[in-house]
Amino acid sequence: MEKIKQYGKIIFLASCAVLAALVWYAALYAEAHRNLNVSFFDVGQGDTIFIESPDRTQILIDGGPGNAILAKLGRAMPFWDRSLDLVILTHAHADHVSGLVEVLKRYRVDRILESGEAYGTPEYAEWRRLAQEKNIPVTVAHAGQEIRAGALVIAVLSPFENKSGVSLKNPHDANVSTKLIYGGTSALLMGDAEKMIEYRLVYERSESLRSDVLKVGHHGSKTSSSQEFLAAVSPKIAIIQAGRKNRYGHPTQEVLDRISAAGAAIFRTDLDGDIALASNGIQYWIER
Repeated sequence: MEKIKQYGKIIFLASCAVLAALVWYAALYAEAHRNLNVSFFDVGQGDTIFIESPDRTQILIDGGPGNAILAKLGRAMPFWDRSLDLVILTHAHADHVSGLVEVLKRYRVDRILESGEAYGTPEYAEWRRLAQEKNIPVTVAHAGQEIRAGALVIAVLSPFENKSGVSLKNPHDANVSTKLIYGGTSALLMGDAEKMIEYRLVYERSESLRSDVLKVGHHGSKTSSSQEFLAAVSPKIAIIQAGRKNRYGHPTQEVLDRISAAGAAIFRTDLDGDIALASNGIQYWIER
């Protein structure tokens, strides 16, 4: 009987210790996430961006190639959290959608935003199948839409027209480009948008382009980041997502030179790994 009491005390104390640890973990997590946090994950040659607003809204933009995104999310989110409020697919190429297929299999997703273009690859077909199977509401993206998460505003800048069901020679022409606005700070996320989208934005919506941070289009390819576009955005920080020693030669030196000439500090996932951006609505910074 005495041994049973002793074991009972040990179990009780152990349970209290675990509970205290969980409370401290939750408190520390909340303290670390009072700001807007945007993580540009290093997943190789592809894009994936995780956004957490101060009101705990969690948004994932693209998933990169393969399943590397799963480990990244596992470290960025609390271990008990298996849900995402919104997933945005910028376009249907495998280096953006493949990881999202794995995310749909393992996470509860409340809502999807994508262009809805017709694109005949196995990865995209599986993405659409899973979204339908899990009854996830899908919104077709087009310029002028706004998504709000507390004080965070996500403005959709492209595609300019409804591309649902449209088959395009170049899927980049339906790219979902967005701008994050939090207080007096902003970040422009260009996915794989190329010069055609850039030029139209410059000539039709130049007033909405100026941003503190630019996620450079198409991994720093020469097809994007025109001089006119960079002048309109006037970023202080430019972030490039590209794989180490990738076969495409991304980012190209001419784009790096144009960005430097525009006065932006450059951060690259192929050199810097994961890049964490934070904002309190007044200031923004890259976390080290």
